[in-house]
Amino acid sequence: MEYSKTIKKTDEASKALIIEALAKNVTFGFDIDSIYYFETEEKWVIIEFLKCDHATVRPADSHPSRYWGKNWRKFASLWRLVKVLNAEFFLVNYEDQTHASKQGRSEREFRVIKVTSLDPTEKGGIKDEVSRITDFTEFKKWFINLNNRGKSK
Repeated sequence: MEYSKTIKKTDEASKALIIEALAKNVTFGFDIDSIYYFETEEKWVIIEFLKCDHATVRPADSHPSRYWGKNWRKFASLWRLVKVLNAEFFLVNYEDQTHASKQGRSEREFRVIKVTSLDPTEKGGIKDEVSRITDFTEFKKWFINLNNRGKSK
């Protein structure tokens, strides 16, 4: 099996291009943070990372239901894609190292939400999920294990 290259740096050039091209126009699209197809399982996985920027809400306390009215279209579109692909769907609330350090914490917090049911309407929301709070070490283990599902058996 052919493998993808190792990711060594971030590339935000495509987002900058989209912003430049759309100028002041409202966008009706969005980016998908991470999508996998595991050939041996014939299974798709979609992951959306949700950065917690505010000092008052940490990942454990943040949830898409807190701001559903603002971003429901993105979650609804993601859910439609999940349904078409028969995919697993994860939302990952996280704080970056800079934010954690400013708050006097050495360890970052993560909340991994596996969404199993969602009502893709403005008044809807996530109806069923499996959620767990973790630190970076445990998140990294989970993410590496998920990534490694793509290896040939």
